[in-house]
Amino acid sequence: MMTQLPEQLIALIQTLESISSQLNDTLNQEKATLTSNDSEQLLALSKKKKALVSNLEKQTKTTHIFLKNMNINQGLYGLSDFFSQIKPSVEKTSLHGKWLNIQALSDDNKKLNNANGSIIELNRRHTQRSLDVLRGQTSTTNSTYGSDGQTLKSKISRNISVA
Repeated sequence: MMTQLPEQLIALIQTLESISSQLNDTLNQEKATLTSNDSEQLLALSKKKKALVSNLEKQTKTTHIFLKNMNINQGLYGLSDFFSQIKPSVEKTSLHGKWLNIQALSDDNKKLNNANGSIIELNRRHTQRSLDVLRGQTSTTNSTYGSDGQTLKSKISRNISVA
């Protein structure tokens, strides 16, 4: 049984919590920006989100390896079990709270990202329908699906501006 938590573990968990929180803020900003249709702001948030996700993946891998090196066989997946085995302390309570917060943020971030993705997909469909109407393609009966799941329209084009 461990009597004291390694300072590195505390720092790693704090970093994961910080990045997860920043990602949550960015996803909430992205959701607000999607309703305002500010494409420049959306592009900036997309770049920020990509950098945060990349950093989060890197830090998660680092933490996982660190825990494995501490003989926590399941790495991050065994962290909750690890907390139940160590001696009670203020550090343990704080770290366990941070870990629970990371898990909650992770769930919230997944839901926000899925919701934002759905909004983007809906906007893409509306734009595609508008373009189809402008091209004179109002029928969807001739459409098929490609390997990526996207609708493929027939190549017949009757431009609305041509009489």
